[in-house]
Amino acid sequence: MRGFAIIIGFDGLGWLLNKLAGFPLPPHVLGLLLLTAALFLKLVKLEWVEASAVLLTRHMMLFFVPLLVGVSTFLPQLRESWAAAALSLTAGTAAVVLLTGGVTQVLTSTKRKETPHERQQSL
Repeated sequence: MRGFAIIIGFDGLGWLLNKLAGFPLPPHVLGLLLLTAALFLKLVKLEWVEASAVLLTRHMMLFFVPLLVGVSTFLPQLRESWAAAALSLTAGTAAVVLLTGGVTQVLTSTKRKETPHERQQSL
């Protein structure tokens, strides 16, 4: 229960920042960024929110039901411009995959580089 309260609290904090301070990010993204920062700064311990986050992640498909119902209301418009929608979905997905792969390669190659001192010790 504490984990859910923490997650919902950060979500609410993100909403407050969006509405009161006018941050140009969606409230849920702001809350997620704040929760991530609190985890990195060890203001919130991972074990406090881990079980709740695992439960929410396990049932993540339920969160897409409202989105899918919303998309179904736009079926007539999607039928008219299906090619543009398919092209934008494909191009967007490809861009995300390529960017994620590139960032992952950069991060993993940086980790693999050893300093000369480390190479001497391994010999």
